[in-house]
Amino acid sequence: MEIRADLMDAHMYTFKRSVLQEVLHEKDKFQSLKQDILPYLIRSQLKSELSLNVAPQTEENGNEKVTFQNNQAMISQILTHASAQSFHEVHSLGHNGTAPVQRSHKCCVYIASSSKYCARLDSIQAFSDINRDVIGEANYLSGYSFSAHNNIIHPSAQLGSKTTVGPHCMLGEGSQMGDKCSVKRSVIGRHCRIGSNVKVVNSVIMNHVTIGDGCSIQGSVICNNVQLQERVALKDCQVGAAFVATTGCEYKGELLARK
Repeated sequence: MEIRADLMDAHMYTFKRSVLQEVLHEKDKFQSLKQDILPYLIRSQLKSELSLNVAPQTEENGNEKVTFQNNQAMISQILTHASAQSFHEVHSLGHNGTAPVQRSHKCCVYIASSSKYCARLDSIQAFSDINRDVIGEANYLSGYSFSAHNNIIHPSAQLGSKTTVGPHCMLGEGSQMGDKCSVKRSVIGRHCRIGSNVKVVNSVIMNHVTIGDGCSIQGSVICNNVQLQERVALKDCQVGAAFVATTGCEYKGELLARK
């Protein structure tokens, strides 16, 4: 049995629908996947293995010590081999390799190697950080290579006169930028339409976003299909899908959503 303390729960769980429905039907007070459902499934699996592999061995004098010791030994053996690739194939059979027996539940975990990229995406800040990783140390995830200017600009993207896209930036497929724009440490998605004299710093702009002339965007996340009319200023904002900001509006540290 191996115990590790160097792993992070990525909070990504995949269930067979019938199993999840069964558990929630039986345990209607469960509220958390991590705190309630997963521990229950693991306990259920271990109990299932124990019941299939351990036969009652109580001594004739009624002493249950032998049974307890045998159970503990079997649990230890199960846990020892649980990390083996063939574990679930072996234990899908009954006792001593007999015909398959109906299982209660089966739990598996995927442990990414140190060469893989894995992050917990559970907040807007985490979303921004991951996007910056994609244009930084984990740029291989984008499928594109950095240009000579240490950025990623899709071949179909169009840049206006005197527009600059700095290092560790990404401009997606089919996006267009007007004249005299500046992009620093930001990700701009696909098919965006950005006017002239626009500044984008430390921000993530998703797909099909329209940004008018003279806008300033700093430290913000803008979702799909947002429209920013001329001279809109955003600082440390989160803008929901399809939101429309009218001309000259200024927002700081706000959550903006379409009503």
